[in-house]
Amino acid sequence: MTQHYDTDVLIIGTGPAGSTLGLALANYGIKVQLFTQFSWLANSPRAHITNQRAMEVLRDLGIEEQVKEIATPWEQMGESLITTSLVSEEIARLSAWGTGDERHGDYIQGSPCPLVDLIQPKMEALLVKNAGERGAIYNFNTEYLSHVLLLS
Repeated sequence: MTQHYDTDVLIIGTGPAGSTLGLALANYGIKVQLFTQFSWLANSPRAHITNQRAMEVLRDLGIEEQVKEIATPWEQMGESLITTSLVSEEIARLSAWGTGDERHGDYIQGSPCPLVDLIQPKMEALLVKNAGERGAIYNFNTEYLSHVLLLS
């Protein structure tokens, strides 16, 4: 069965990159459709640190405050632990993501936006919600195989 889709831009993949692009295009009124072979979004934490440059993009797209409402704030991100297992003795503990005194100022000077910790399933859901509200069309359970460009 052949499906016909009328769109200006077709995006394969609804992860953070694809959905951010879908949101940006929809924000500018461009007809965009996103496709994924899966039935829904990510179902496990996967990526979680959202850096300052990514937060600047989200600010430009008008969703920075929504992200900050559901994310772990920068001040609570703290440290990275080095161990050989989840139950073994701690080998090292390092200040991470600019939360330590020696680097905090560098991060403050680098961007007006903070880092946050937001697991991928929550980030994807927020991106999809906002992109959909602005006109992006999501197609789940749809595997991309090929396309034919029809010129009018």
